[in-house]
Amino acid sequence: MVAVELCVGLLLAVVLTVGLVGASLLGVAQATAAEASAQLARQAARGDDEAFAEARARVPKGARIEVAREHLGVQASVTLSVPVLKLGVVDVSARAWAAYEPGIGP
Repeated sequence: MVAVELCVGLLLAVVLTVGLVGASLLGVAQATAAEASAQLARQAARGDDEAFAEARARVPKGARIEVAREHLGVQASVTLSVPVLKLGVVDVSARAWAAYEPGIGP
Protein backbone atom coordinates (compact mmCIF):
# COMPACT_ATOMS: atom_id res chain seq x y z
CA MET A 1 0.00 0.00 0.00
CA VAL A 2 2.88 2.36 0.74
CA ALA A 3 4.32 1.75 -2.73
CA VAL A 4 1.13 2.99 -4.44
CA GLU A 5 1.01 6.11 -2.28
CA LEU A 6 4.68 6.77 -2.96
CA CYS A 7 4.16 6.39 -6.74
CA VAL A 8 1.18 8.76 -6.70
CA GLY A 9 3.17 11.25 -4.64
CA LEU A 10 6.15 11.11 -7.00
CA LEU A 11 3.91 11.48 -10.04
CA LEU A 12 2.25 14.52 -8.49
CA ALA A 13 5.65 16.02 -7.67
CA VAL A 14 6.83 15.55 -11.26
CA VAL A 15 3.66 17.10 -12.71
CA LEU A 16 3.93 20.04 -10.32
CA THR A 17 7.60 20.55 -11.20
CA VAL A 18 6.86 20.51 -14.93
CA GLY A 19 4.10 23.07 -14.40
CA LEU A 20 6.36 25.36 -12.39
CA VAL A 21 9.18 25.12 -14.94
CA GLY A 22 6.74 25.95 -17.74
CA ALA A 23 5.40 28.94 -15.81
CA SER A 24 8.91 30.22 -15.13
CA LEU A 25 9.80 29.87 -18.84
CA LEU A 26 6.78 32.01 -19.69
CA GLY A 27 7.85 34.58 -17.10
CA VAL A 28 11.33 34.83 -18.59
CA ALA A 29 9.87 35.16 -22.10
CA GLN A 30 7.50 37.91 -20.89
CA ALA A 31 10.38 39.83 -19.33
CA THR A 32 12.39 39.47 -22.54
CA ALA A 33 9.50 40.77 -24.65
CA ALA A 34 8.94 43.69 -22.26
CA GLU A 35 12.61 44.71 -22.30
CA ALA A 36 12.83 44.39 -26.09
CA SER A 37 9.71 46.48 -26.69
CA ALA A 38 10.90 49.16 -24.25
CA GLN A 39 14.30 49.39 -25.96
CA LEU A 40 12.76 49.57 -29.43
CA ALA A 41 10.33 52.32 -28.43
CA ARG A 42 13.02 54.29 -26.60
CA GLN A 43 15.57 54.18 -29.43
CA ALA A 44 12.96 54.99 -32.09
CA ALA A 45 11.72 57.95 -30.02
CA ARG A 46 15.30 59.22 -29.72
CA GLY A 47 15.65 59.11 -33.50
CA ASP A 48 18.85 57.07 -33.19
CA ASP A 49 18.71 54.70 -36.17
CA GLU A 50 21.94 52.89 -35.26
CA ALA A 51 20.80 52.18 -31.68
CA PHE A 52 17.38 51.15 -32.99
CA ALA A 53 18.98 48.65 -35.38
CA GLU A 54 21.09 47.32 -32.50
CA ALA A 55 18.01 46.95 -30.27
CA ARG A 56 16.18 45.20 -33.10
CA ALA A 57 19.10 42.78 -33.53
CA ARG A 58 18.83 41.83 -29.83
CA VAL A 59 15.18 40.78 -30.15
CA PRO A 60 14.90 36.96 -29.97
CA LYS A 61 14.74 35.13 -33.30
CA GLY A 62 11.23 34.45 -34.52
CA ALA A 63 9.69 37.36 -32.60
CA ARG A 64 7.10 39.53 -34.32
CA ILE A 65 7.92 43.24 -34.05
CA GLU A 66 5.58 46.15 -34.71
CA VAL A 67 6.69 49.77 -34.40
CA ALA A 68 4.20 52.58 -34.90
CA ARG A 69 5.18 56.24 -34.97
CA GLU A 70 2.27 58.18 -33.50
CA HIS A 71 1.60 61.87 -33.00
CA LEU A 72 3.23 62.16 -29.56
CA GLY A 73 5.57 59.19 -29.48
CA VAL A 74 6.49 55.71 -30.63
CA GLN A 75 4.72 52.48 -29.73
CA ALA A 76 6.59 49.18 -30.05
CA SER A 77 5.14 45.70 -29.68
CA VAL A 78 7.05 42.41 -29.46
CA THR A 79 5.33 39.00 -29.61
CA LEU A 80 7.13 35.72 -28.92
CA SER A 81 5.85 32.20 -29.52
CA VAL A 82 7.14 30.12 -26.61
CA PRO A 83 7.07 26.31 -26.71
CA VAL A 84 6.24 25.10 -23.20
CA LEU A 85 8.05 21.79 -22.63
CA LYS A 86 6.66 20.32 -25.87
CA LEU A 87 3.12 20.60 -24.48
CA GLY A 88 2.13 23.44 -26.75
CA VAL A 89 3.01 26.95 -27.87
CA VAL A 90 1.99 30.07 -25.96
CA ASP A 91 2.20 33.58 -27.43
CA VAL A 92 3.69 36.15 -25.06
CA SER A 93 3.64 39.82 -25.97
CA ALA A 94 4.60 43.19 -24.55
CA ARG A 95 3.95 46.73 -25.66
CA ALA A 96 5.85 49.90 -24.78
CA TRP A 97 5.42 53.57 -25.58
CA ALA A 98 7.99 56.36 -25.47
CA ALA A 99 7.57 60.08 -26.06
CA TYR A 100 9.65 61.73 -28.76
CA GLU A 101 12.83 63.46 -27.64
CA PRO A 102 12.82 67.25 -28.11
CA GLY A 103 13.42 68.07 -31.76
CA ILE A 104 12.37 64.60 -32.94
CA GLY A 105 8.90 63.99 -34.34
CA PRO A 106 6.82 61.86 -36.65
